[in-house]
Formats: sequence, structure tokens, C-alpha cells
Amino acid sequence: MSPVSLVPAVILFCLVAGEIYLLLRLIKVDVPKDKFVPIDGLRGILAFFVFLHHSVIWYYFLRTDKWSPPPSQVYSHFGPSSVAMFFMITAFLFYSKLLDAGSKGLDWGKLYLGRVRRIMPLYIFVVFFVFIVVGVLSGFVLRTSIVHITAQLVKWIFFIEADVNGVAGTKRTVAGVVWSLAYEWLFYCSLALVGRTVYRIRTSATTLIISGLFFLLFLAIVLVYYLDEEPLGRIYPFAGGIAAAYLVRKDLIRRYCSGRWASVVILLLMGVVFLYPDLSHVVPFVCISLVFIMIASGNDLFGLLSNRLTRYLGMVSYSLYLLHGLVLFICFRFVIGPEKAGALSPEMHWITIGVCGLLLIPLCTLTYYFIEKAALSKKPAREVVTKIPTV
Repeated sequence: MSPVSLVPAVILFCLVAGEIYLLLRLIKVDVPKDKFVPIDGLRGILAFFVFLHHSVIWYYFLRTDKWSPPPSQVYSHFGPSSVAMFFMITAFLFYSKLLDAGSKGLDWGKLYLGRVRRIMPLYIFVVFFVFIVVGVLSGFVLRTSIVHITAQLVKWIFFIEADVNGVAGTKRTVAGVVWSLAYEWLFYCSLALVGRTVYRIRTSATTLIISGLFFLLFLAIVLVYYLDEEPLGRIYPFAGGIAAAYLVRKDLIRRYCSGRWASVVILLLMGVVFLYPDLSHVVPFVCISLVFIMIASGNDLFGLLSNRLTRYLGMVSYSLYLLHGLVLFICFRFVIGPEKAGALSPEMHWITIGVCGLLLIPLCTLTYYFIEKAALSKKPAREVVTKIPTV
């Protein structure tokens, strides 16, 4: 079997869906429905695709010591293109807020505090384990000064994937996904200025100054630390989400994009996307933007994206996105070992990936309730998760 065969990916998705089905039968879990239901399921699919993308990268990294896109255009798209659609989701949801606000204004303090509470608790949790893993790799021996370690910690807090304590390639402990959060915050910090200048939303001078300073900070981080990663090219997907925020307000767009025929069009457009190596070409970028516009308009892709199982996956998608790299790293570096892992057959590699994927679902469920949801709720964490263990 080829390491880039799609068969094990399909089998694993079915197994994960079955695991979620059993979880929903065994425990009382409320799977929330947001205003744009298909986007809930889309989040889950995208996070799962990113996990598959890095799973294949690990196969070749263990054998070549090169962290590079896999030799498959489909698996290559599963990473960057999925993140591009995450950016579209962000732009769509928050530009919709700007359009809805109008002259009545927007509570910027609530918006930004909500973003901090949504993103940072789990991220800090992950950074903590990154430093634990680095400690294990370095034998808990300081290879540099405490001041330097502190500076590295500050960099990670601000989404800079710095090597820690002399351990080269520290970012691979999380599969190098942190860069995307820097772009997310760059976008968030632009909202107050855009809201004030473009939509005339009432905004205090304090909000404009503070958000402006953080915008400049994250712009510097993107340009200095992610310049080699085509920073401007990674900003373009936000435009697709902004376009969707405008277009879905048209009844005609929603009516024609949410039909079953549009689901067929989505599949055809994704087929075109996979013909190209990445989204740097105009054609695949336009195609994937059209796909997102149709999903944002209510198209659930023959029911896949509105299904309770995929919405559950979407519910824990942020945990899945941040934690899958740690699980893969611990598995291949500590549990199996690099030499043995590098000698695994493609079949055994995929079986290992399958075990990691099935372990991730309950793990992400726990982090979602105990960290993500608990941080967003005013109730103590133990009250937030009281429904989980009821069998």
C-alpha cells in the first residue's frame, strides 16, 4: 500500500465517526448549533484533514529527516488549504458581526476578551506541554540561561515558534501549527480600525490605540518570523471569508447555493483544487473561495456538514488542531521511537495513526470541556462538565 493512499484516511474517518457515535450514545453531550450550521461541521472536517496532512508528513520525516509537504497533492492540500478555509471562517463570522452592528455599535471589549478566553487557555496548556517535552528531550538540563528560556516562553506566548533550550525544531512538537494563530490575531486586531473607518461603528480612542498597537505587533511577528512562508499569500483567504459575509445576505445567493445541485458543484470545484499543487494559483483559490461561499450560504454537502457527528468533531476542532501534533510527536518520539517508527511499513504506520486518531477524540473532548468551555463559562469547570460522565 502507498503511504499516500486515501483508503486508510477514509477508513479512519469512518472509525472516528463510529467512536463519536458511541460517545454520544454513552454520555450526555450537547452538540451546539450555531447560526451557520454547516460551518460547525466544516470546522471538524478541516481539523481532521490537518491531522491527516501531518500524519503523512511524519511518515516521510521519519525516513528523510525533512519536514516538507507530502508527495501527494491531495494530502498536501489537506494542510494549507484547510487552514485557508479556517481563515475564511474567521473572516466570515467577524465581518458578519461588523455588518450586523451598523450604527448601533459593537462591544469591542467583549469581542476581544471573548477571543482571549476562547483561544488562549488551551494554547497556554499546549505551550506548557511543549516545554515539558523539551525538558524530557534535553534531560531537564539547562542548555542556556533562565533569561533566554524566559524570552523563548514569551515568544511562544505571542505565537512565535522559537526553539527552546537548544532543542532544534521545537515547533515540530505541535506540527508547526502555531503560525496560524499569529495570522488570526493580526486579523482580529484589524477589526476595530476597519469597523470605525469603513462601517462607522462607534469605537473609543482607547480601543483604536490598543488594537492598533497589537495589530502592529502581530504584523511585525508575521513579517519577521514568517516572511519565508509567504505571509501575504496566507492573508488572501481572509478576503474569501469577507466576500462570503456580503454575499450570503443575498436571498438569491442563499437559495441557489444551498441546493443539492450546489453540493455537486462543490465536489467538482474541490476536484479542480486538487489538480493544483497549492492555492498560490488564481484558479484553485477562486474555486475554494466559491466552495466556502456555498457552505456559508447553508450548503451542508448532502447532509455531511450538518450531521451531529461532524458537528461534534467541529465542537472539539480547536483542541484537535492544537493537540494532534503533540500526540503524533509523543507517539513517534517516545512511545515507538524514531528508529522503529522509521522502519514501519505503510500499513503499520497507518494503523499507528489510527490509534492516535481514536485517542485524540476523547482527549479533545476532555480539553474542550475542562479548558475551552470552562474558560468561556462563568461557572467553575466542575459545573461545566457535570453532564459528561452520565452513562
